[in-house]
Amino acid sequence: MKNKKIIIAAGGTGGHIIPAISIAKELMKEGVQILFVGNRNSMEQKLAMENNIDFAEINVQKFYRKLTFAHFKFPFKLIKSILDSKKIIRNFKPDAFLGTGGFVSGPVGYAAHLQKIPIFLQEQNSYPGATTKILSKYAVKIFLGNFKAKKYLPSNKLVFSGNPINQTVISETTEIDYAKYGLKKDVTKIFLTGGSQGSVVLNKAFLPIIDDILKKDFEIIWQIGKHSFDEFYPKVKDIKGVYAFDFTNEMGKIYNSVDIAIARAGALSLAEMETKKIPVILIPLPSAAENHQYFNALELKEKNVAEIIEQKDLDSEILKNTLFKMLDKINEIKDNFTSTVHTNAAENIAEHLLRNLGK
Repeated sequence: MKNKKIIIAAGGTGGHIIPAISIAKELMKEGVQILFVGNRNSMEQKLAMENNIDFAEINVQKFYRKLTFAHFKFPFKLIKSILDSKKIIRNFKPDAFLGTGGFVSGPVGYAAHLQKIPIFLQEQNSYPGATTKILSKYAVKIFLGNFKAKKYLPSNKLVFSGNPINQTVISETTEIDYAKYGLKKDVTKIFLTGGSQGSVVLNKAFLPIIDDILKKDFEIIWQIGKHSFDEFYPKVKDIKGVYAFDFTNEMGKIYNSVDIAIARAGALSLAEMETKKIPVILIPLPSAAENHQYFNALELKEKNVAEIIEQKDLDSEILKNTLFKMLDKINEIKDNFTSTVHTNAAENIAEHLLRNLGK
């Protein structure tokens, strides 16, 4: 597929951007020229540059769900971003557009439609985002990361591909250096993660049950996150059997080292945990767009590999009881995991997209 050109847009969060980067890298292996479009000084620009992917800037803002002065700027920025995207498309002359969600992909995708460029979409969540739903009427194919999303999108356009996940994390085969972090190798380990930024809500519910966990001879790996690291780390830094940190580059090794997790329900984190076969207690972020994290969590619960605690019901006692009940039958839960499609999702999407362009 040499000489083919594909324009890709994604933005807002890593959950949209990482799949876009993963698919772009697979397409580039096939000789496809990629242009990534996103906001300037953004996460998508940083990640595109780190992966040697050409980048073009637009200036678009998300539509805030609460009343704010930024609403007055929204229509003007949207129109300008569509016009800027049309200009980028005219200059680049792509054979296709791929959008992986987030507000940034909306104006670029609509501009591609206006220029009669074939549109492909990848949706990570069980409940599709607004951008995917709006662009779906123009799409040639929509690649789904979660099967439940099929209820909300045109059935004749859907391909269940799985979610493109971080291959560095998934391909890791070794465990952490237990001694380095004051842990023992053959002890059941509980992993709490609120992501790199952390979750204050999860951290507050977890802190009071640490003693009860340690009394049962379990150990803890705790990604506190950057936001509340200074608040929580001093309280546990000297406790034996607890490894706490704000951010790590060893996520693959951590997944290989733990027995159960407590986490939010972002689509990519769940795809990673499902691929690594880690039972998980999920506390969906209620403020996530269209409550999509709850629907993501529901998909794993129905596979009998996860439990859900809604944030409104979360307290330390409920978290502790749910955790110990799952640990009592941890091997039985692990047996419920089946093979997942996420591991080769980026490669499969790239192959499918190029096959459609070749027709």
